Amino acid sequence: MVCCTELQDLIDRDMVRVGPMHSLRDGRIITEIDTEYHLVFGDSRPSYVGLNYCPFCGRVISRGLWNLEKKKQGR
Repeated sequence: MVCCTELQDLIDRDMVRVGPMHSLRDGRIITEIDTEYHLVFGDSRPSYVGLNYCPFCGRVISRGLWNLEKKKQGR
């Protein structure tokens, strides 16, 4: 489940990959953000950039930020 149709469109076009970081074996991970959403750059050996926020609606999509928000609310 994704936050908006624009992000789903990028996933459908394989411009964003969804999955754990260890499943991205065919390329280079540029950022070490705790997320399952990565922008894909390049074809033969792609580079991956993790996303903290949806670039379209601004919703938090990284596990790291989501866990921080949950801790703040639990105080």
